[in-house]
Amino acid sequence: MEKYDPRDAIIEEKFRRIKFSVLVGSGKGGVGKSTIASILALGLSRKFSVGLLDLDVHGPIVPEIFGLENVEPKESKKGLIPPEKYGVKVMSLGFFTEKEPIPMRGNAKTDAIKEILAITNWGPLDFLVVDLPPGTGDETLTSVKYVTNSKGAVLVTIPSKISLSVVERTIRLFRELNVPILALINNMAYYSLGEEKISILGEANVEELAGKYGIDEVVEIPIDPKVSKAIESRSLELIFQSEACAKMGKIVEKLEKIVERQS
Repeated sequence: MEKYDPRDAIIEEKFRRIKFSVLVGSGKGGVGKSTIASILALGLSRKFSVGLLDLDVHGPIVPEIFGLENVEPKESKKGLIPPEKYGVKVMSLGFFTEKEPIPMRGNAKTDAIKEILAITNWGPLDFLVVDLPPGTGDETLTSVKYVTNSKGAVLVTIPSKISLSVVERTIRLFRELNVPILALINNMAYYSLGEEKISILGEANVEELAGKYGIDEVVEIPIDPKVSKAIESRSLELIFQSEACAKMGKIVEKLEKIVERQS
C-alpha cells in the first residue's frame, strides 16, 4: 500500500491558483527545449502573470538563461518565492545545486520534483510554463502527474529523422496521459541567409508527423543569432526583437484563447 504523502495535497492546493500549465517537453536533450520554454514564458508575460518552472533534474539551465544563477529564492510562510525577472517568476532545481552534478536515481528524482512543486509559492498565475526533463522516463511521468491543474503540452524537436523518431514516442506518451498537444515545434529548422532558407540540420517532415497524430499547430523556429546574443549578453529583452519570438506568437495567441474560454 502506497504511503500517504502530505505534499500531494499541498501541490494540488498550489495548482488551484494557476489557471493553465504549459508542459514543454522533448524526446531527447539538446534540441533547445529550455530556450523555447523561456521564449514562450517571455512572450506570455507581455499580457499575463507567468511562472517558469525548470524541472530538468540533471541539466537545469533556466537560471543561466535568465541571469539568475547567483540568486536564491526568498522564504515566506507559504514556501519559497521565485525570483522574478523580465516579468517572469522563475523556479529551478538549479537554484539548489549551483553547477554541481546531481547524481540521483529513481525515487530520489521523484522526490526532488515533488519537493520543488510543494515548496514553491507562486501565488496566483495565469500561466505556468513547465520545462520538463527530456525523454519519457520517471522524471517526466512524475512531473506530468503532479502538475494537477488544466494543462497542455508543447513538444520540441529538431529537423532530423532521429530527433523526429524520438519525439514521436513523447507524443504517444502524452496521448496516453490524456494531455492535449497544443503544438509541435521544429526548432533550428533553418538559417536565413538573405532571402534563402538553409536547412543545416536536415529536412525531416515535421508536418507529416503532426498530421499523423492530429496536431494542428506546427511552428518552425529558425537558428536565430539574436537569441544567442540575448542570452550571452544577459539582455533577454533582445529576444522580443527575434524571429524566434515572432514565430512563437502563434502559440501565445492560442494559449490566450484557452484562458479566455476558462474565464
